[in-house]
Amino acid sequence: MAVFTPAEWYRIFFTPSPDACPAPQVEVLEMIFSRKSLSSSSMSTRPEDLRSRFKWSVDSDREDSEEKMPTREKGYDQFIKLSVSAVSGLIFGMALEKGRVFEPHIIRQQMLFSNFTMLKMFLSASATGMLAFSILTMIPRTSRRMEKALFAYFPGLKYKGVLAAAVGGAFLGMGMTLAGACPGMVLAQVGAGVPNSVLTLAGGICGAFLYALTEPLTSIWFKPVRSYRYNTLDEYLETPYFILALPFAALLGLVVFAAEVFRPWETEVIQSGSGVFGVRAWPPYITGMIIGLLQIPVVLVIQDTLGSSASYVTVASQVLIFERLNRVLPYLKKYTTGIGNWWQVFYVFSAIAGARISATTSNTVGTVEGLEEWYSFGGGVLMIYGARLAGGCTSGHGLSGMGLLVLLSFVAVPSMFAGGISLAFLMKYKLGVAM
Repeated sequence: MAVFTPAEWYRIFFTPSPDACPAPQVEVLEMIFSRKSLSSSSMSTRPEDLRSRFKWSVDSDREDSEEKMPTREKGYDQFIKLSVSAVSGLIFGMALEKGRVFEPHIIRQQMLFSNFTMLKMFLSASATGMLAFSILTMIPRTSRRMEKALFAYFPGLKYKGVLAAAVGGAFLGMGMTLAGACPGMVLAQVGAGVPNSVLTLAGGICGAFLYALTEPLTSIWFKPVRSYRYNTLDEYLETPYFILALPFAALLGLVVFAAEVFRPWETEVIQSGSGVFGVRAWPPYITGMIIGLLQIPVVLVIQDTLGSSASYVTVASQVLIFERLNRVLPYLKKYTTGIGNWWQVFYVFSAIAGARISATTSNTVGTVEGLEEWYSFGGGVLMIYGARLAGGCTSGHGLSGMGLLVLLSFVAVPSMFAGGISLAFLMKYKLGVAM
């Protein structure tokens, strides 16, 4: 993503002739209007290139401030990050519960194209996230935080390729259909008292263990033949991020609008209660926008982007207190400690509390029908295994990856829905499963 200072924005949009702009502003104008690249790494999202590109717009003394912090100040900084994680998780859980997208049968019905609540919320959250990322990218003070969020995001995809994104995404989608959940939504299910949702959560942790056991093999089978030259769409097209993201967000908004005209949300969910927090449901596009806006505090304070599936791995990694398991599960070692791992755990478990608070205020705790035990547990295993294989879940790829225009996310997300839709139609029309 390109980062411009206020002076450069002024020159880009208000200087009448490129001749009046000193370098490198001339190159910026040429890049925007003729797609000329500043250099071979100017649009790159590879970690080694992120630090070196656009040096003329970044202070020369830009280093990670945490490395220079006194111990007390570093501890305070981590406390703030975990607190923001917890508050964001509370809001996330409340939004999922009010949007009703966490209901297992609504998720399954989305895969059968008989209910579009999930689609409206998902696309609204993605579009809002793109808008948020665009704004954060264009403001000099926040653009630095945005870059750090990119540093945190892309290493997770370093050894992922198209095949891993496609196969992992398909596994994740099939797990979503089986369990009627996704890595983030299961937390709202637990908080709202959905029967057997705890089994889905337990299955997810088992899926993390299963992936850790098989990772030495999958890393070989699915390793890309060569590293990819481009990670994002704006990098591939050599175009500043916001120029692509803003129209794309508008397009997603139009799709949500069309879906709402075609199938109003009131006809797809059961409504009851009164008052802002006392009603059972909010419009899915409103709750989707709320979730999308959560990217802002996560980027600014935690310097990361929304995600859920890594938290399952962090929880699973705590078994490494047993020395023998260190040799059996080496994949888990990098997830045991560190604020970069534990903020997601605070986030997802706070989502359970948020969903419980929301369901309590509308008096709907335990009123949603769950699925059979083996569907819940088996789906949990499959969706987390698939999420780790793909390098992200519905939040990591769907909200953050799509929001950042990550090319692998444009493979993983369609694969999720392809896997989920295929299994849903098979279960309903071939196996006669009640959906």
